[in-house]
Amino acid sequence: MALKLRLKPCERVVINGCVLQNDNRRHTLTVSNFAHIIRGSDIMQEEEADTPVRRAYFVIQSMLLDPGAAEQYSSIITGIMAKLYNAFVHPEMQDRIMQAMQNVSERDYYKALACLRPVMQYEETVLDGAKRRHDAMDEPRVGG
Repeated sequence: MALKLRLKPCERVVINGCVLQNDNRRHTLTVSNFAHIIRGSDIMQEEEADTPVRRAYFVIQSMLLDPGAAEQYSSIITGIMAKLYNAFVHPEMQDRIMQAMQNVSERDYYKALACLRPVMQYEETVLDGAKRRHDAMDEPRVGG
């Protein structure tokens, strides 16, 4: 089954490591066979990889963008994902992490990234809650 990519004006897409950029009009590309594809808007910059799950996402993204270097990242991502699996006690998040690893082993990096997106959202929620609790502890108490 073919994949149809509807590109917005000036949108970028990476296909098998090749960066394509649309012109000033909407356009549809049809990809007729398997390819490693990621939209420019889904590409994380290295400085954004500032949490454990985001670092995992960035490494898998690097495997997608540079298939030639994917082998060298293999042991790195295995270690990161094992630590994530042990750190997250939420069964749904563990399932998503395991599915992401399965996708990596099948070299379907885009699906692996898709599995990690909800884990990133969950991680952000947990970190925000911890920050709010920490900030609340730092507030001066009135009348005490």
